[in-house]
Amino acid sequence: MVVTATSAIALAGGLTTTSARADDSPDKIFENVAPATVQVLAANEANGTGVIFDADQGLILTNDHVVAGQTSLQVRMGDGAAVPVRLVASDPCEDLAVMKLATPQKDLKQVTFGDSRDLKQGDQVTTIGYPLAAGDISHEKAVLTSGVVQSPDVALTNQVSMPNLPSAVQHSATLNGGNSGGPLLNGKSELVGINTYSLTGTEGQYYSITSDHAQPLLQGLAAGKSRNNPGWQGLIALSDPDFSSYFPEEQKADAEALQKRLAAKDIDGLFVSSVDSNSPASAGNFEAGDIITQLKNTPVTTVPQVCDILESSAPGEKLHVNGAFTSSGKDQNGTSYKFGDIWEADVTLK
Repeated sequence: MVVTATSAIALAGGLTTTSARADDSPDKIFENVAPATVQVLAANEANGTGVIFDADQGLILTNDHVVAGQTSLQVRMGDGAAVPVRLVASDPCEDLAVMKLATPQKDLKQVTFGDSRDLKQGDQVTTIGYPLAAGDISHEKAVLTSGVVQSPDVALTNQVSMPNLPSAVQHSATLNGGNSGGPLLNGKSELVGINTYSLTGTEGQYYSITSDHAQPLLQGLAAGKSRNNPGWQGLIALSDPDFSSYFPEEQKADAEALQKRLAAKDIDGLFVSSVDSNSPASAGNFEAGDIITQLKNTPVTTVPQVCDILESSAPGEKLHVNGAFTSSGKDQNGTSYKFGDIWEADVTLK
């Protein structure tokens, strides 16, 4: 898909600051784009970064994993107070989401999209984000990091708890915790990537979804059309060696114990971190802590496998799901179950 110049959302709109030159320094780039960069807050805690791409409509782009499973979202802009936003739509399999400011804000700035296909190895790039820090989140500031393009277009695959990213910029501009969802910028202050993650065990290698891949998806997301999102959130592969790292510090020991107990029963699949209310998954009686083991009678043990099935399914289609319990109790019919027992459910996609 290609977003045309007549798109209803102003994807190509520019900042209203001084126009950038091709040789802008990182501090000039920061001056241009920081006003369009926001801190994303969930449950009054810093959760990531976003970037305004349509000032007229108050639309903000971020990663899906920044907002997944969150029921209350706010953003901070510069030194301002936190203001509420609502999640418009998301696509977990592309790791993209669009939020909208709940009330109009004056004098918003927006980012200009650049062509990531123009990037070359060795090009200077700059990131802007709100790194996670101790202390009062109301005083956290956006910071910049700079580096060079190592590879302008790589595919990230085989990450068991993350979706495959078919088109990403690999670069050396440090991405700290909290930078997810922020802009990767070229020397013209143009957005050429959405900062996403680094790989465990690598040093000086960071990845941002390319603008050329993300931009065509924004029109549908801005129109409220979520994709690949039955409502189960934060899937974590039981086979992930870093399984416990996805949990808060006080839950890590319990997560490690759970992983071992399930492995002892030869149960493999994906842990469901949360379930959205009024979603297909909630209608199918999914709960946080469930384990998904099969979709459409196909074993699934990684997030990319789940995404392959979701992306090949149509709205209105009924998915048969198999899974395992991680607790003991009684289901909605009063039938008793215990840890490791198998369950079945149907989920009708929207």
